[in-house]
Amino acid sequence: MSTTDNHIQDFLTQLPFFKGLQEPQLQAFLRAADTREYSKGQRLFAAGDRAAKFFVILSGWVKLYRSTIEGEEAVLAIFTRGDVFGEAAMFEDATYPFSVDIAENAKLFEIPAPFLKEATKNNPDVMNRIMASMSREMHKLQLENEHLSIMTAPQRVGCLLLQLSADLSGKGCVFSFPYDKSLAAARLGMKPETFSRSLSQLRPFGVTVSGAEVQIESFQSLMDYVCGHCSMQGSGCRGSMNACLSGCNKSSCA
Repeated sequence: MSTTDNHIQDFLTQLPFFKGLQEPQLQAFLRAADTREYSKGQRLFAAGDRAAKFFVILSGWVKLYRSTIEGEEAVLAIFTRGDVFGEAAMFEDATYPFSVDIAENAKLFEIPAPFLKEATKNNPDVMNRIMASMSREMHKLQLENEHLSIMTAPQRVGCLLLQLSADLSGKGCVFSFPYDKSLAAARLGMKPETFSRSLSQLRPFGVTVSGAEVQIESFQSLMDYVCGHCSMQGSGCRGSMNACLSGCNKSSCA
């Protein structure tokens, strides 16, 4: 096995879908799958296409969306490293219920539908993992509906910033927005001008923005403003899990 394959295996075993999977089954996934790289703007598949693969994102960002007859887009999700999608590939004669474009250059681990169907048929554990993945995505959608009902626009933008910075350390950090802000606005169901206005309204809570650069002076201050209006707190929330309160160990952190 090459060094690259080892890195991919090590990464996969940290993800909920693969973690704890028996070694023979994990190796079977590695043999069956392909790893491919895509450029920003590429179409991966369209809604209604035959569900031919199940995907794991190794790096980059992808956009899941649906389009209207008039050409309008409803952005359903923006996924990144460690996220999975395309669970429809486990069903016979299934089609994808959404389209996917590459939002930023991405590397994907692609599992063919025939292999996935066979694996779910022969191993109930794999079936359970697929269903758990679908359940997690349903839970995210329910949480987003809650945010739409309860949170103000600035609070929802603040929640997004906490999620985007969840892997950074320190009491506050500086980071670059990883994809187009207009895409973030669409994902939150906002006009770009509403998104920009909401960013400026976060200044009293220690958030400043210059171009793609975002500075959060105090994660605690932003969390105090945002997280009290969300039912998902503590270990279940990527944003509020932020290790940034434990002390900074990165040169880019405040």
